[in-house]
Amino acid sequence: MTRDNSRPIRRRTLTRDKVVDAALGTVDELGWEQLTMSTLSARLGIVAASLYNHVRGLDDVRAAVQVRAMTELGRHLREVAMGRSGIDGLRALLDAHRAWATTHPRRYQALTTAPVDRDALVASALDANVALSAMLTSCGVPEEQTLETTIGMFSALHGFAILEGSGFLGNELDLDRIYETVVRGVLADLPVDRARTG
Repeated sequence: MTRDNSRPIRRRTLTRDKVVDAALGTVDELGWEQLTMSTLSARLGIVAASLYNHVRGLDDVRAAVQVRAMTELGRHLREVAMGRSGIDGLRALLDAHRAWATTHPRRYQALTTAPVDRDALVASALDANVALSAMLTSCGVPEEQTLETTIGMFSALHGFAILEGSGFLGNELDLDRIYETVVRGVLADLPVDRARTG
């Protein structure tokens, strides 16, 4: 019996995007530290060596995960920012940050771990930075102070997000009230140029 060579053999197609998708799924389910080439290959149902046809190694995968997560967060913040301005708009962005971090706690942890590829991560943060910078400007924060203000705000929000996502604060505390305290502090410390806001 001869083999019919006129029809191509159907093979499972694997792409870099699919590898990164699987890596994000691994992070969501198991955490950043459990993302290895072996766990990733097991998830995809292939031998680990096959991954190297699509990625250079674990650092390449981890960098791609961080970039994808930052891109997703930035897109989310940009969508929330559309049509908003001033303190109400800024508050909406702060709430959007918390919501994303709460919905994707392990992905958020991966995103805020030391960057594997800092340049790529900074580039992927464009949407988030533009949305926040524009909102701060609409609140009357001088342009030359937006970077320091952004880092200060993020430090406060990130600290809360990590504590909330890790379960460190437990179930006995009213986390919403604690979050409101954090937000009030962030908004009260805005370096607003009153002359610009009237």
